[in-house]
Amino acid sequence: MSKFNILYSGDQVIDALTLCDYIDEFYANTDLTVCDLSVPKILGVLQATHQDFPSPLGVANASPFKKVAAFTANFAAEKPIYSPLLPHDFGELSTHQNAIIAVSLSIDALEGAVLKCKDRGEVVLNNRITLSKHYWKDFIAAVSDTLPSHHFDCLSLIYEALAYQANPEASYARVI
Repeated sequence: MSKFNILYSGDQVIDALTLCDYIDEFYANTDLTVCDLSVPKILGVLQATHQDFPSPLGVANASPFKKVAAFTANFAAEKPIYSPLLPHDFGELSTHQNAIIAVSLSIDALEGAVLKCKDRGEVVLNNRITLSKHYWKDFIAAVSDTLPSHHFDCLSLIYEALAYQANPEASYARVI
């Protein structure tokens, strides 16, 4: 199983446990010992991400970019985490914990993700996406106001562009 399957294991209970572990570890790494969240909202995010997948390709055939976009949009919109992050670490974005977690997990998931292309075969995204602090702040602020039905396609394109910037050899040829 590739690393990308972090939230697409085929079993939503396993995915919920994986997501809760990720959130717990993220909070622990920022010196917070408690994170108040809604398990029903976590399950709702995963259900929306899987069953109401916004691409006609469906979850099984969608690109990693579409999968992280669906997760990011649903997680940021549902806001299942109530505990803010520490202001001395995240400044004015400390209350944008849901967008921060969604983007962080998505960037983690794209590192090492495999693209399955008809013409090129399997292409691995070997290099991690990195962002400037300025871009990260603006991206988190934008993701915080996401509506899944309106922003899925834009988020998918943003993740794709960022991944191809970090992995130019994986990008399609630019012809337009």
